[in-house]
Amino acid sequence: MIEELVRTGVARFEYSHIINHGRPSMLGALATECGGDQGAWWSFHDHYMSQWDFSREGAIAYAASLSLDTEEFTQCLDSEKYLELVEGQHRQAVADGANRTPTVRINGEGAAIVADALIEQVLTLAAELEAEG
Repeated sequence: MIEELVRTGVARFEYSHIINHGRPSMLGALATECGGDQGAWWSFHDHYMSQWDFSREGAIAYAASLSLDTEEFTQCLDSEKYLELVEGQHRQAVADGANRTPTVRINGEGAAIVADALIEQVLTLAAELEAEG
């Protein structure tokens, strides 16, 4: 349902890292971005959303399990290549009122919303906008 709303332009999906668990969250965000360099961004994202092994060794082991180039991945992770990007996304998200995931904004208003309520709110908003326009 959400994919259809995004595909048709009714909704837009944006992702920002929120570092709400200190260094472990930062490591997960950096590993996700480094995994993205090799086409595995969503795999890392989903991995970190479903478990709590935020260690360097765990990230490298997960990269290996996905058959990524672990030397490239490790170099990216150790250099903190994406530190500025992640910190910037976090600062902007907090400034916009996000303090946890998921945070959903509808017409600039943000709130933590469960998925079923989100779909209902987006559909209601889409119907209202269609009626106006």
